[in-house]
Amino acid sequence: MKTLWVEASPKQDRSLSSAMAETFLAAAPPDAVGQVERFSVWSEDLLRFGRDAAIAKFAPLYGEQRTDAQEAAWAQVLDEVERVRGFDRVVVSSPMWNWHVPHALKAWIDIVVQPGVSFTLNERGEHVGTLGTGKPAQLILTRSSAYDGRHPELQDFQRPYLEYIFGFLGYDVTTLVVEPTTRWSPEEREAMHAESLETARAAGATW
Repeated sequence: MKTLWVEASPKQDRSLSSAMAETFLAAAPPDAVGQVERFSVWSEDLLRFGRDAAIAKFAPLYGEQRTDAQEAAWAQVLDEVERVRGFDRVVVSSPMWNWHVPHALKAWIDIVVQPGVSFTLNERGEHVGTLGTGKPAQLILTRSSAYDGRHPELQDFQRPYLEYIFGFLGYDVTTLVVEPTTRWSPEEREAMHAESLETARAAGATW
């Protein structure tokens, strides 16, 4: 059993979403988690989906021949998809940035979401995810605003996007959200942090 923890906050140990994910995983039954790989999308070694990869992606559809550089770039994309496929469970921890996800998380998603590789079409032309294939994916999300209906002007592109994209890839998605995280006094922040970790601990215990 192997679990991939995709960490989207660059703050790491100073991040509430990261602390919640760590607490969640520590509380989960060992046989449900197994070996955990903590993977930061902010790693300097993360593949960039640039020009060569983008051209290589569509070359077969257009009947074009890939260059050596394009083949090399595409091979790296395939390697990352297969690396993710090798995990039995996925945990994604992410803050909200400007109503969406951090750009580094989006960049990694753009690597692993590939037609014919991580999803395909069935005979009715419907998209079918082949990366998750029913595996559990746990989203652990934080945001400084409260999306409780009291502020209809606020837009949430974080939770709907992540739930859609991992469901699209075939995962069985569940979501844990903590909001609002903005607290102005040290005492309020400490209480919120402790309560959030307890929520994550309780959720992890039932995973």
